[in-house]
Amino acid sequence: MTWLIKLYPPAWRRRYGRELAELIATRPASFGTAIDLVAGAVDAWLNPQSSTAAVAADAKGAGEMVPKMLHLKCAGHGPNVTSADERKAAAVAIGGTLALVIPMLLAMVRYGSNPYLQSLLSVSWLLPVSFSQHYTSLKGRPGRVQAVLIGGPAAIVIAIALATAWFSKN
Repeated sequence: MTWLIKLYPPAWRRRYGRELAELIATRPASFGTAIDLVAGAVDAWLNPQSSTAAVAADAKGAGEMVPKMLHLKCAGHGPNVTSADERKAAAVAIGGTLALVIPMLLAMVRYGSNPYLQSLLSVSWLLPVSFSQHYTSLKGRPGRVQAVLIGGPAAIVIAIALATAWFSKN
């Protein structure tokens, strides 16, 4: 998973890359750690000054600075996801899926089945699940980081679904 360090800005990697690589080497690889690292990279690109400000605020605990700065759950510094947060995430995932599937099915009944509606119907569960990360794996991250990590993949998935429909129609 050390290859994810390449996602960080070059100046950030020069300053903190070795410490982060050492931290990653001591932890088992997991999906949560990958999300932490990608979210940290997005945050480092969007807020380069905040990562250097953390150094001055935590000069005596240099070995713990990177995990705190990146909110690495694998190092014990991530968000505290409560059972209420998990219920909210489940409600967003289930409610959002229903909110997308029902209108799609009604549109298919009214306008007939077409490749565009079918492709969007097939990804209607994935978008709410992505948005539910706001309450779990992305909790406590800045809003812009969440927007990039939720909105970016959502836009890509929708584009792929629509492109697939376009290719199947032609």
